[in-house]
Amino acid sequence: MIILIRHGETVWNREGRFQGRLNSPLTEKGRLQVKENAIKLKGIVSKDIKIFSSPLGRAKETAYIICDELGIDRDKIIFNKRIIEFDYGIFEGKRKIDVIDTKEFRDREANKWYYKIENGESYEIVSKRVKSFLDTIRDEDEVMVIAHEMVNRTIRGIYCNYSKDKTLTLRQPNDTIYLLSGGEEKLLL
Repeated sequence: MIILIRHGETVWNREGRFQGRLNSPLTEKGRLQVKENAIKLKGIVSKDIKIFSSPLGRAKETAYIICDELGIDRDKIIFNKRIIEFDYGIFEGKRKIDVIDTKEFRDREANKWYYKIENGESYEIVSKRVKSFLDTIRDEDEVMVIAHEMVNRTIRGIYCNYSKDKTLTLRQPNDTIYLLSGGEEKLLL
């Protein structure tokens, strides 16, 4: 089973900015979302769970809060660069509203899976690194992954064998957890 968590809301989430590899701190609302997610996990997560987190600050802080709330030693967290967020290249730090009329953004939207943003990535690239990560954890019984919406979208798509088109439509609000098991996903309420 994979417990898939997205980091809590950040300042840039609230401002509608592309974060990518840049970082923005969690908001108070974001910290509360993480604590509420930890409550949902009580009674589900064992102390033997393997915990993987993106090394970016917002995911790292989320992982620390979850461990603290569940009484799990922070030293158990394995920071893995293969689950770092999608690299938005020239869009990073910019507000989405300020780039939607650019040629680069329109070209990306027209071919979202394969289009590589200038100085950034495509979903095809992200999919390859995420698949290599999933291959390393396939024999684990219980895993928690704390990452980002675009990476989690890709994890869900690969794990559930969704088409590229369906994968690109997947969303994961900051306050939700997905359980992946037996090739299927379920929202943890």
